Amino acid sequence: MTRFQVMVVALCLVMNVVEGFDILVMAFAASGVAAEWHLTASQVGLLLSSGLIGMALGSALVAPLADRIGRRPLTLACLAVATVGMFLSALTTGGVQLGLCRVLTGIGVGGVIASLPVIIAEYSSRRGRGTSTAFFAVGLPLGGVVGGTIAALVTAGYGWRATFLLGAVLSLVTVSAMAAVLPESIDYLAARRPAGSLARMNTILARMRIAPLDALPAPVDRAATGVGRNVLRGRNGIRSVLLWVAFFCLFAATYFAGSWTPRLLEQSGLSAQQGISGGILLNAGGVVGVLIVAALALRVAVTKLAVAALLVGAVAFGLMTMALGSLGATMAAAVLVGLLVNANGALLYAVAPSLYPVSVRTTAVGWALAVGRVGAIVAPLVAGALVDAGWSGRGLFGLFAVPLAVAAVAVAGVTRLGARRDPTPELDQQHLPPAVSA
Repeated sequence: MTRFQVMVVALCLVMNVVEGFDILVMAFAASGVAAEWHLTASQVGLLLSSGLIGMALGSALVAPLADRIGRRPLTLACLAVATVGMFLSALTTGGVQLGLCRVLTGIGVGGVIASLPVIIAEYSSRRGRGTSTAFFAVGLPLGGVVGGTIAALVTAGYGWRATFLLGAVLSLVTVSAMAAVLPESIDYLAARRPAGSLARMNTILARMRIAPLDALPAPVDRAATGVGRNVLRGRNGIRSVLLWVAFFCLFAATYFAGSWTPRLLEQSGLSAQQGISGGILLNAGGVVGVLIVAALALRVAVTKLAVAALLVGAVAFGLMTMALGSLGATMAAAVLVGLLVNANGALLYAVAPSLYPVSVRTTAVGWALAVGRVGAIVAPLVAGALVDAGWSGRGLFGLFAVPLAVAAVAVAGVTRLGARRDPTPELDQQHLPPAVSA
């Protein structure tokens, strides 16, 4: 990969870090919000889920527009929406207002996160595609580490609103920087052929040290590359359903752990500061997990890695049920849980784009993420209701070990279906050098 390709991957990582902060900061602000507005656990769970509701809407309804208008303009627009949502969140005076602002933020984040793995896959070399996409997934836990650290330092002195305001400033800086340097997807330019596509493609190819094209690739048959044929019907439809199940179950477990760990640690006898520290360690473990799978992806198929990591993740949740109550054991278990759930997120992000052709890739990945967001929405709500009903942290971590095992079965099913068979050859195999991924 050239320096330009590495830069594109790095830019996507930076964007994901900022968006990870925007989403996970609510978990660290939850105690302050609940204390100021005297909220119940169920109401806190609804606030935690409100951003995820927005993410589901963004992934399902906004992200597919990238296949029509381009990856770059959609990404920039969604970043702008997330920035506005964070600014407004800092100004709210009640739970309903904050919930609506979190939905708005989530819509922007959902559109961005669905587009970024596709951009990374398309700009990565074939050998480095799984590793690059796995590196992208480090953004969410890294954003959580940053968010938790800032929450611990800022909330005590300035209140929970300051964390949202800081997130808005970071988002504004990010969207300004991305507007200056983020390129369009070459595969989008070749497939959709907007005005000036050839000149734009050759400019990008020059930065990748690849000879220019004399003409655009021949257009492909739209009927053969439509959503129905490549996402919803036949073996492709079965593959999509299994992928949706995997994302739903993984996101349910991941967002339960990310949203509720700080408060559950408090309820198990730790201090508020120790609860925040546990949340930070969970996300720090996620960073380590993503780096590990990024290295392993160079040698082992990502689908096989995902099945193994999902099963081990279920075991990690079981260990957390035994560790709660002991400070040292709880912190160690939090690192392990974060390591595994985020490693699995990285692996599914790497698997999903490879299952679909260019013409429907962002739509298909966006839909899979939207189904995943439903799991992410349901999990904090269910956890809040169960806490109000008297459930302990031990019971909840044991309950959410089950979805990880189900996700492992679903990914194994995707593997058994075999490689996707495209109705038309890959664009880069016909017309572009191997460095450009399609």
